Amino acid sequence: MAYTSDTRIKNILKDIHLEVLNELSKIGLGNKLTLRVFDESSEDGRLFENGGLTFKDPNTKAVLGSNDAGWLYDGKPLVIVEGTFGTERGQFGDGQLNRFSHSTGVALNGFIGVTFVPMHGESYSKSGTKQTNVNSNIKIKPAKIHKGFLTGAIAISEKEKGWFLVIDAYSPQVLCKLIIESVKDKEGLKNELQKNIDDIISVMKTKLGSSIYGARSIQLITSLYNSKGNKISSRSRMYTQNYVALTTSTKRDGHGMLGKNLVEIYSGPKNSDYYAIFIRLRKNEIKLLSQRNSKEFQYIFNHPKVNVKCFDDLKFNDPKLKKALEDIASVNIFQNRQNDIIKAIQTAFNNGEIQIK
Repeated sequence: MAYTSDTRIKNILKDIHLEVLNELSKIGLGNKLTLRVFDESSEDGRLFENGGLTFKDPNTKAVLGSNDAGWLYDGKPLVIVEGTFGTERGQFGDGQLNRFSHSTGVALNGFIGVTFVPMHGESYSKSGTKQTNVNSNIKIKPAKIHKGFLTGAIAISEKEKGWFLVIDAYSPQVLCKLIIESVKDKEGLKNELQKNIDDIISVMKTKLGSSIYGARSIQLITSLYNSKGNKISSRSRMYTQNYVALTTSTKRDGHGMLGKNLVEIYSGPKNSDYYAIFIRLRKNEIKLLSQRNSKEFQYIFNHPKVNVKCFDDLKFNDPKLKKALEDIASVNIFQNRQNDIIKAIQTAFNNGEIQIK
């Protein structure tokens, strides 16, 4: 069997479990904790109550992503971990959001969800820096943790019942301490659980920095208007995928799109409605997607906090801009970039020149 990233993560978590048990045994609590972890990742996908490591969104009842391991106290979730070495395996940007739903499900149910990932990794890349001391053909590119991932995790921790924490995979002692203090908290003993959580979030905020996630994105809409000229949202997002990109086996973008929507749902302003606007989809395509057996599409189209709109829902003041968007409906914009048109559409939204009917 190949030594996969999944196997690597689970072996690290098993080692952490041994360290946790060793420390808990010193204070007579070594029998208070169990670890749920599976060698076969297919077993992770069962719901927690059915013996797996997956949780439902309590608001929509939709199933979110599975996790890699879970520490249980009295048979109930204590700390549930999703691990990934994505920042060392070529995930330089939005691909990291594919896993955002995993810890989200844990936190929404009131438990501690942890994403265990290198905060700063590096991977081979054609656009990276040559490693002349090794081989001039080898290029390495750094990959930092996605700002949207941290933004959404912090927002969920602040607004929801549970915690969404991001811990560096090269700081296992931080996760170890979190688990130990969680057990002590459950036992009613003096503990530093809240301090540990606060310290972890402080590190997350430091890694995030002062910049606002999405501030430079040409897909972010900060002023959205309806056809009456009323502002209806101060943070929404347009999505540029066409039907092919969301359905064919080689271009299936649903999982990443779910992550982006979750980040926007929970990190946006408290009193602002959120609109997910699929500018290259028509109503019949939205209908077909909503009928697909896909948890990603079902979640987005049925979430009470998401207003899904498409090209047919838009009113254009400028017919030329409308025609330009129609003309790229079938273009693969990941190979043939259309940034000028997308930027013009973003500006038109923010200026009220494109409205929601």
